[in-house]
Amino acid sequence: MDAAASEPVRDDSEPSRAALYIAHDAPGPKVKKAITMPQQLAAEIDAHVGRGEFSAFMSSAAQHWLALIKTGEIIDEYERQHGPISEERLEQARRRWRDA
Repeated sequence: MDAAASEPVRDDSEPSRAALYIAHDAPGPKVKKAITMPQQLAAEIDAHVGRGEFSAFMSSAAQHWLALIKTGEIIDEYERQHGPISEERLEQARRRWRDA
């Protein structure tokens, strides 16, 4: 059995998980960036998203991270204006999230 025969075969009729992320496919100009990361992290990403999907994954991850940062900023602004969010309100939000 040769090495190529033992590699998993990718079914290109089904999009990869990373291909489903819309951040990379958003209309408009793109910019190429170089990043430095631990080798093991890059290998794990490659193993999960497949060859050629790294940029789509990183675009989606960046979009997700920015959404979390912006959410934190909204909460900080709310608490500056109204004081800390009560445990009761947090629990109410958790219930709505679970029920959604």
